Amino acid sequence: MGYRMYVELKKENKEFEMYPLCITTIEKELVSGGQAIGVFELDKDLIISKTNQRKVMAGQVYKDKATLKEVMENYAISQRFQFRVDRSNTVSYALLCMSEDCEWRFKASSINKSELFKVREFIDNHTCPFKDKVHEQRQASSSLIGGMIRPKLTNHKRKYTPKDIIDDVKSDLGVDISYMLAWRTKEKTHVVVDGSHVKSYYTGTFISASTLDGAGHILPLAYGVIDSENDAVWTWFFEQFKIAYGDRKNMCIVSNRNESIIKFVSRVYPHVPHFACIWHLWNNVYKKFKKSHVKLSEIYFSMAKAYTQAEFDSLMEKMEKVDIRVKEYLELVGYEKWARLYAPVNRGWTMTSNIAESINAALVSAREFPIYDFLEEVRKMFGRWNCSNRK
Repeated sequence: MGYRMYVELKKENKEFEMYPLCITTIEKELVSGGQAIGVFELDKDLIISKTNQRKVMAGQVYKDKATLKEVMENYAISQRFQFRVDRSNTVSYALLCMSEDCEWRFKASSINKSELFKVREFIDNHTCPFKDKVHEQRQASSSLIGGMIRPKLTNHKRKYTPKDIIDDVKSDLGVDISYMLAWRTKEKTHVVVDGSHVKSYYTGTFISASTLDGAGHILPLAYGVIDSENDAVWTWFFEQFKIAYGDRKNMCIVSNRNESIIKFVSRVYPHVPHFACIWHLWNNVYKKFKKSHVKLSEIYFSMAKAYTQAEFDSLMEKMEKVDIRVKEYLELVGYEKWARLYAPVNRGWTMTSNIAESINAALVSAREFPIYDFLEEVRKMFGRWNCSNRK
């Protein structure tokens, strides 16, 4: 008896699982206590586990919702239309065409609240003008494109830029994607936040949030001039940033030891790790402790970048011998704030806030301007950078 029959029997008799039961991919009889146990064959071929499934129809069973979701994203791209999610939760997944007047619809749900998802209804008939229109494909998500380009990222020496991704997606999928979407497929989700004083008559603090794109170029995400003495303004800035940028997987924030940034980032992003710029932390050590700077510097930076516990512990022993006060100070700061080994997410090479320092250095003369002129200069500079990086 096949798996489908088991499902049908389950529909008729909700207490069906009270009987001795085994579902397997192997056809055989099992004996327990002298009595045969019912064995229902689960044919692996009936369950779709690969996301390259091209044909979609009612009755198909997918190994989980994630697989089904990616199959439908691929399907929409290949058929040149866009859908919107009507319902999505742990037990159901329903889609409609972007056009409200279109008959196209798709419904799937889990089988008895298991991970398996079955297509219950699929009306693959478009009665709208949305199909075959050429426009940026919303189903071409960063996760979908990331899966497509992953094999091309195995060679770490290769420079694979967002422009390359745009060209490859156009060639492979036949759709256009934005530069930002291409960047998001490779993004490290490391955000560097920094604040610096504006020197004009109208004082304030220039604050910026930025990251690196896939090619290693600075990508500004948000900026503004705020009243550094006003707590509500700090909160507002980070709340607006969160609305625009979101809260992303493996995200982390890097900054100097600015107390306001630490305070308000942790308030708006309570679950996102906040790391200290190792260079700014070293400057604090340098000013606070007045001896053996050369030895301490070498040990400290090696510790911050260490990958193994043995290497870190060995360096810490050396640090203790040179100046135990520095060891105690770094413990008080928290290893997870500055040491790669203890970071709860992968810090990669973003150990400093040099991105922000580069932005500040480029704006040294502009900070003398009135606020409006200064912001206009920032806008034009970032525009030039982004335009150049797209090439």
